[in-house]
Amino acid sequence: EAEMLKAAQAQNFELAAKLRDMLSDLRQTTRPITRYHRTPANLPLAINPDADLAELAKLLNLPAPPDWIEGFDISNISGTLAVASLVVFKRGRPDRSNYRRYQIKSVEGQDDFAAMAEAVRRRYTRLLNEAQARGEKPLEQGSGCLPNLILVDGGKGQLNAACAELEKLGLAFIPVIGLAKEFEEIYRPGSAEPLRWPHTTGALKLLQRIRDESHRVANTYNAQLRLRKISESILDEFPGIGERRKAALLKKFGSVQRLRMATVEQIAAVPGFGGKMAEALKAFLEARSSD
Repeated sequence: EAEMLKAAQAQNFELAAKLRDMLSDLRQTTRPITRYHRTPANLPLAINPDADLAELAKLLNLPAPPDWIEGFDISNISGTLAVASLVVFKRGRPDRSNYRRYQIKSVEGQDDFAAMAEAVRRRYTRLLNEAQARGEKPLEQGSGCLPNLILVDGGKGQLNAACAELEKLGLAFIPVIGLAKEFEEIYRPGSAEPLRWPHTTGALKLLQRIRDESHRVANTYNAQLRLRKISESILDEFPGIGERRKAALLKKFGSVQRLRMATVEQIAAVPGFGGKMAEALKAFLEARSSD
């Protein structure tokens, strides 16, 4: 917000408007986060994950309790900075070491279905490749290389997108369901009508924990990227920077914060920069940090 005010005072209204829009998107992204709390690895005593898994298997007609469940969610605001989250629950508990976050690369604009397809494709293409590299046969059911159940946040559209990608990969045998937020309905492939379970059902509460955790991870990642983008916008004010040089700086240092800590010599070593420009950029960043 301070950067936006500085830009406005300097009559750089185009930059001020850009920062205003970024801040608006950031506030919209972070607003729901307070609703979703990090799922603790050590669940409260009132929760019985084994019973919830057994009930889930019964209600979904699964051959066994799904000890390995993966959940996907998509987060974007106004079709920008779309990201996906992948959370893993083993035996009903979060397995954070296997969480993944994806920046959506192949989708322009707001298309949650296409974004879901990309996330699913990237996740299971990688799992297949890793299993094959170990000499395993992941396409055999019961191989232990793949989850027992996939949960996508959303209704028929997200579910169909995920199923289509799994079929292309030869993984149509993995059970997939969608959980739609508004009425907490469970969608299944090939079923026109969703399942509606009592809100006291342990199986539903388990799915909600997975969905809420994937939502928290996706929204948090989206907010982090937006904050980074706002921080990077300061470089746009440096004369002669250009998109190519800006990209080279961020590739080298990772963030504006790390760039501020770099020496003139380190900046000068970046392609497209020389000693004089590096000195000018260093002075510019120091002046802005002291404003």
